[in-house]
Amino acid sequence: MVSEYTAEGRLGDTIIDALCDPPESFQLYGIVAHVLTYSAHRRELARRMLAHHGVSTERGDPLEWMRSN
Repeated sequence: MVSEYTAEGRLGDTIIDALCDPPESFQLYGIVAHVLTYSAHRRELARRMLAHHGVSTERGDPLEWMRSN
C-alpha cells in the first residue's frame, strides 16, 4: 500500500481518526513513519528482554531471520 500511495503521490493525504476523542486528523506519511519507528522500537525492547533472560537474539535483523528459514 505504501508503494502504491507513494507512486500516486498520496502520502500527504489526510486521514481522520474518528476513534480519537475528539477525532483527530493525520497525514498518511506521518502514520507510516510512526508505525515503522515504533515497530522497530518495540522489536528492540523485546530483544533486550529476551537477552536479559538468556535467550540469544542474534542481531535482531528480521531479514537475517527470514533468510535463515
